[in-house]
Amino acid sequence: MLPAFTAALSLLLGFLAVERLTEPWARLMLRKGICGRDVHKPDRPLIPEMGGVTIVVGLAVGMGFFTALNPEFSLTAAAFLSTVVVAAVVGVVDDWLRPLSPLEKVAAVTLAALPLLILGMYTPYPVLPFVGGLRLTLIYPFIFMPLLVTVLANSVNMLDVLNGSMAGTSTISALFLTLIAVLFSQWETAFLLGLLAACTYGFYRHNRYPAEVFPGDGGSLAVGAAFAAAAIIGRLEVLTLIVLLPALINGSLILSSLGRLVERRGIKERPTLLVAGPRIAASPSRQAPVTLTRLMVASQPLREEEVVRGFMALNLLTGALALATALFMLGG
Repeated sequence: MLPAFTAALSLLLGFLAVERLTEPWARLMLRKGICGRDVHKPDRPLIPEMGGVTIVVGLAVGMGFFTALNPEFSLTAAAFLSTVVVAAVVGVVDDWLRPLSPLEKVAAVTLAALPLLILGMYTPYPVLPFVGGLRLTLIYPFIFMPLLVTVLANSVNMLDVLNGSMAGTSTISALFLTLIAVLFSQWETAFLLGLLAACTYGFYRHNRYPAEVFPGDGGSLAVGAAFAAAAIIGRLEVLTLIVLLPALINGSLILSSLGRLVERRGIKERPTLLVAGPRIAASPSRQAPVTLTRLMVASQPLREEEVVRGFMALNLLTGALALATALFMLGG
């Protein structure tokens, strides 16, 4: 079991690093012209982008402090943080240096699984509810791990469409998974997920409606990769997929409705419209992609905050479902 006081202090330091650094970082991005239009506001204000880099900084601060006092955690910290950083770098390149094609982004994010593979931070026997452990000696490290990292990273990224949607739902998801990791006595994984929750909440305070800063691909891809890394390290793969079902469903809806991989910038028809209120309404166009947001406003237009609360409610439900599944697995 990890030293509780040191772990709690590390979580606090991670939260404070994100909470304190995000505002000055956002001002720097604004001065550098790294901004995006908030299309769900009538005046479409310019909002600093790439703010999610501070989430990565917060994770590094929290893990750095904890590892300095608990060097036996070094290998786990190195594998987890390296995975997050690789995904963040892919996002920063896409946000700032050169827009990546959908295939380039997917291929690049799969590289984030390499630190876990190289450092051997995986067990090729995933545990399935009702089935038990599977033996996937070759499939797990060379197919399943890269696939899980890129699917979760890109799914979380595609949920970053409204103020606070990615950071808010990720905080809820990480909290549920922290509790599940504790139930399975996966203390290191519980620490990683608790730190992730602390950092995403620190960012959420600046990204919630009306957003002062956007996470950008650098932030959202990193958060998704963090979920994947923690799932692999703690053998919580299936339970993580259950918790993140809203993001996975949203990504599946987009891909199936468009029929191909497509970058957000390449979508010609927006899935939603801004109407008087201001409220978000579903687009009537058949060429517009189907998204979770579009489905939520299909019956009536909603305010942006209401849609985000709907996302969070869905994550509470899937988190509760994952927790119930975990309790069943422990009881069985």
